[in-house]
Amino acid sequence: MTLRAKKTFGQHFLVDQTAIGHIIAAADIRPGERVLEIGPGTGVLTRALVEAGARVVAVEADGELIPALERQFGENIVLMKGDILQKSFDQLRWPSRFRPVDASRRPVVESAHPGDDTWKLVANIPYNITSAILERFLTTSPKPVRMVLMVQKEVADRLTARPPDMGVLSVVCQLYAQCERIAVVKAGAFRPIPKVDSAIVRLDLYQRAHPALGGLDPERVIALVKRGFASRRKQLKTNLGPSIVHVLASLRIDPKARAQELTTEEWIHVTQMIN
Repeated sequence: MTLRAKKTFGQHFLVDQTAIGHIIAAADIRPGERVLEIGPGTGVLTRALVEAGARVVAVEADGELIPALERQFGENIVLMKGDILQKSFDQLRWPSRFRPVDASRRPVVESAHPGDDTWKLVANIPYNITSAILERFLTTSPKPVRMVLMVQKEVADRLTARPPDMGVLSVVCQLYAQCERIAVVKAGAFRPIPKVDSAIVRLDLYQRAHPALGGLDPERVIALVKRGFASRRKQLKTNLGPSIVHVLASLRIDPKARAQELTTEEWIHVTQMIN
C-alpha cells in the first residue's frame, strides 16, 4: 500500500539521505542513548537512528502509518500512537535493547548505558506544531540534553538570530538553549514537496538555567521581552517607558536601542536591574 501524506497532520516525508546524515551527525548519538522521535512517518529517519545505536521511542499521530512502522522495526523501537503534546514524559518507555552499529550486524544486545537517564529529541517535526513542540520541550522536566529538529528555514533563521535581527522567538529559545543552524534543506528533499525550504537546527539545552540568570525566573525575562517587542520599530524607551533609559545606560547599552538589537544576555541583565 502506498502511504500518502496528509495535510491534517502537516506531513512532508523526508527522503533525502544527505539531510538524514546531517541530522544524525548533529545528534551525535552514542550506542544505547535514548532518543525520542516525533512523527516517524515512513521510518526513514527512524532507521538511521536505530542504525546509530539509539534506543528509540517514536510517537506517531497518524494511525494509518503504524502497521508499516511495526513491520519495519518490530521490537527494535517502542512505537506509540498519539499526539506527543498530550503525552507526559512518564508515559514514554524506552526499549532496554538496541541494535549496535558494527560490521558484524550482531543480534540485538542490552543497552550499554542502563543507568544513563539523559535523552535527546531528534525529529522531522510536523511544521504546524513547531511552536508548541519548542514551548513544551524547552521547559519540560526532565529536559532533553539536545534537540535536533527539521523546521521551516524561516523559523530556523528566527530562533538562531543575532542582533540586530533578534525577535521574541530567538530570545526565548536562546534563554533555554544554545541554538545553531546546521544545514539548509531544499524543498525537493521531501515528498510531497513543500512550498518552502527547511533547515536543521540543533539546540543544546541548559540543564539548570542560562548561566547569566542567577536565581532570576526566566518567565520574567520573557514577559519583559514581549513588552519590548510590542512595536519593533520603536525604541525601548517607548515600549518599556522612559525609566529604561537609565537602566540601559548603566549596562552600557545605547539608550536609543530597539528590542531586536539586544542579545539574550542583555535582556537578562535589563530584567535583573528592573527587578
